[in-house]
Amino acid sequence: MASITVLAGDFLQGDGDYRDGVFTLRTSLHPWPGITLPLSKFKNLEVANEDSINNIKEAIGFGVAGAMLLGPIGAFAGFMLAGKETEVTFLATLKDDRKLLAAADSSTFEEITRKMAS
Repeated sequence: MASITVLAGDFLQGDGDYRDGVFTLRTSLHPWPGITLPLSKFKNLEVANEDSINNIKEAIGFGVAGAMLLGPIGAFAGFMLAGKETEVTFLATLKDDRKLLAAADSSTFEEITRKMAS
């Protein structure tokens, strides 16, 4: 199950999941089980933005470990060792013309586009 974040559109902001061709969106109005949207309801999907971001939890952990071993230089080196991941912000248009602006990691977005193409 992959995590997505709903940013804007015809759906309230909130967290969601993508699994096996189905989006599950959890919002303040639909906290559980959420709104389910299978990919068969999607008409179009396009990339709005692609950013490389640091994995913050990993960066803090490596930074603290580096600081304990080598002081300030170690903290900087530990922070730089943290993994980077690419976050893709995408705009999805459903067949009923509702829109969804969401963000997911690049591997999740690639899986979504592969499923839509098939």
